[in-house]
Amino acid sequence: MKNLFTLKTLGWVLSAVVALMLGMGAISKITQSEEMVKNFTFFNMMPQMVYVGIIEVIAIVLLMVPRTSMFGALGVSLTMAGAVAVHFALLGGAGIAVPIMLGVLAWSGHCLRTYELKSII
Repeated sequence: MKNLFTLKTLGWVLSAVVALMLGMGAISKITQSEEMVKNFTFFNMMPQMVYVGIIEVIAIVLLMVPRTSMFGALGVSLTMAGAVAVHFALLGGAGIAVPIMLGVLAWSGHCLRTYELKSII
């Protein structure tokens, strides 16, 4: 029987978690939900809201395709770095844990799915 609990499977699970979390936010930005409109109005970034959502969707698609997962992880981490920068600039650093976590999980998922770990024994 094939073992389903492998590091590669864990990588896929982490990538799926990132895709779901980031996807919900991206769809909210594209459809201009009330909460996102309020947040982006406060940040004075209302004209860029839909573009940020589209970039997040592109990053998710790239992350989930095995051949382009490095570019997807890069896209996720860059958009999350932008979120961290905005939160530092306008909120004094409040609420930066989730963007940092999503960036780290995106790279972790990519690395676990892509690279074979050699045994050191």
